Amino acid sequence: MEKFIKNFGEKLNFAFTGIGSFPFSDENAPDTTIDCVFSLCKNFPFWPQLPHFRTEENMALQFSQGLKGFKYNKDNNKFSINNVNEFTNASKKIDYDYKTIISSPSIFEYENILDKYKISPPYSNTFNIFLNKIKTLKNRPPFIKGTITGPFTFLKNFCEIKYDIKNIKDITAKFLALKALWQIKEFKKISDTSLPVIFIDEPALAQVNPSFIKLKNEISAILKTISNSIQKFNALSGVHCCGITDWEIVTSSKPDIINFDAYFYSENISNYSKHIEKFLKDGGFLALGIIPTNGKELLNLDVEKVYEKFQSSIEILSKNIDKSLILKQSFITPGCGCSSLSPDLAIKTLHLAKELSAVLKKENEVKV
Repeated sequence: MEKFIKNFGEKLNFAFTGIGSFPFSDENAPDTTIDCVFSLCKNFPFWPQLPHFRTEENMALQFSQGLKGFKYNKDNNKFSINNVNEFTNASKKIDYDYKTIISSPSIFEYENILDKYKISPPYSNTFNIFLNKIKTLKNRPPFIKGTITGPFTFLKNFCEIKYDIKNIKDITAKFLALKALWQIKEFKKISDTSLPVIFIDEPALAQVNPSFIKLKNEISAILKTISNSIQKFNALSGVHCCGITDWEIVTSSKPDIINFDAYFYSENISNYSKHIEKFLKDGGFLALGIIPTNGKELLNLDVEKVYEKFQSSIEILSKNIDKSLILKQSFITPGCGCSSLSPDLAIKTLHLAKELSAVLKKENEVKV
């Protein structure tokens, strides 16, 4: 982690990017969204999810492509294993593929294996357009952001598990890791000068409460499996959670980036200042989700008000953490995905992030 922060930290400081989902749903949605991303986030583009365009782009379902032996119920948006033998055979193949890839010195050595874990239509209708757009850029971006659903959030989508739960946790972590590694391979193929950044989206961690305490170490362990896999191939791993959670679970999984909803929940993460400070001293970055994705909050916001909210968040965090450390190792995002917003407000989140980034870079004399 320290090596990449040393080499890329200055470019990452007060940069900005998006989280993922967008609300566009008409037949031109994929192209419209990609045009929006590159018009506003050229230095840190991300491939967006379009759950209103195709059901398959819903968070957990999108990353289930290629997983055999289960069925998806559209009525309750849940999975269940319907063929134990098929799932068992698939699990063995996933385990073998993961061990083969992770023991390889190069992510390109077994492209044919990684390509089994691709994300393609109808599960993603923007990914290929995203890659093609990067190819057209005269200057490749310093960062390219990808995403996967986090393992805890993915597992929360199973309504029935009539199977070995320990095995499912292990296979889920490896399956999702392979999805992340496939993205890294694709990013590196089109731009060997850009640093891949993969966010592990874990909104379900906001549901972790004292009744889940016995799962704390297990959740952290499966997150760490994925994070380590990403870092193994010279990419940065980030964990995103947009609500109140136990941030020790996240810091102990050793990601490079922690992304949280700084607009609403800075007080929550400040309760874990000891863990966050160590995370920063080890070279980690905070991605402050300071642009709200709540329509009512967002409607009358301008960059001056967002700046005030940013300063308020920094003051809360710096009560027990070195303020200069926070400012040196932070960048900007919306608080969460934007699929619940109107198209205009979704675009506004990126405009505000871009404007705030420019203000902060100028104020703190960060190179643009």
